[in-house]
Amino acid sequence: MSNVNNLSEIVEYLISNEIIKYDKKHNFYYTAPLQIPISLGLDDVAILQNKNICRSRLDVDTRSEVFRGVFLDIPLLASNMSSVVNSNFCIKLYDLGALGVMHRALPENELVEEVQKISERCNVSCASIGIGSDQFNLAKKLINHGATVIFIDVAHGYSDFVIDLGRKIKREFSDIKVVVGNTINPDMMFEVDDFADAVKVGIANGFVCKTKNTAACNEKQFTSVIKFKDISKKLGLPIISDGGIREAADFTKAIGAGANSVMAGSVFARCPESAAETVEIEGVRKRVYAGMASRMVQNEWKSGVKSGTCTEGKVKYLNMGEPLKDLVNRYAGALRSGITYGGANNIPDFQKFAKFVRVR
Repeated sequence: MSNVNNLSEIVEYLISNEIIKYDKKHNFYYTAPLQIPISLGLDDVAILQNKNICRSRLDVDTRSEVFRGVFLDIPLLASNMSSVVNSNFCIKLYDLGALGVMHRALPENELVEEVQKISERCNVSCASIGIGSDQFNLAKKLINHGATVIFIDVAHGYSDFVIDLGRKIKREFSDIKVVVGNTINPDMMFEVDDFADAVKVGIANGFVCKTKNTAACNEKQFTSVIKFKDISKKLGLPIISDGGIREAADFTKAIGAGANSVMAGSVFARCPESAAETVEIEGVRKRVYAGMASRMVQNEWKSGVKSGTCTEGKVKYLNMGEPLKDLVNRYAGALRSGITYGGANNIPDFQKFAKFVRVR
């Protein structure tokens, strides 16, 4: 297209590429039907086998740069949700080589106390804020009480409000890591590269998210992640795959697709150590897993759903799961195994060599 230099050539190019069509009978041009790209979920793809270079899966290095300059042995993050994390859960995760991100559905003084508890035990302390007029001051309080990573926690994170706040935090606290999102638009990467330390990728793939049923915005998680891969590597800006994790294989595939780390909610909420409430339904103990935009959480956090808006989350009652240590070990083992099938022994090479096949 760059060599096209006159109108007739432009028309010829558009017609030959079926971008526009010509109706001879009625003598007019019209736009060709839209070719909508296919969106694939993590369960729509599988890793193709490559030659194994490891004598043992235990030889695989799962260390990953989850934020610029910050590495984790196991690149797995627990969602900043009130039915998933509290300070104790975040500390336990850190001790296992992973991370929890403290949610913001608490009165300010309680949130500050929770973050301080985490920071007293962990070198990396992650906390969430919103974009309201008071949130910069909240960020300052959290940082002063030990937070080292600030997540600007907004479902529709591609906005000047998020970008401006993130840049403001980074200007005042240059050593603090700033994470922005959520987004499924790679253009955001170029707008935040000057200050962000990671970008959360994914919209409406969470187990208790209803955004695709209300706002109608969604892209399946595998496609969401893989289209960020080259930009992320070129900029050196890590991405966090957020959503769509139902089993260990999903974690492995998200990493293979290009994510530096993976955020999960429901699989952690099932753990007996999580912040989820336990209830008994027909004699069976269940864990209450609630989306942050659900009516339940909004009622508890903000005394109801704001007039003129709708809920974009729901509540699920989950079967009790395995202890946290067992879950993290199982997911780490699955990642090591997947890396060997991809023909690598570390995450950077896994992402370089892994090939995928569509399975449905």
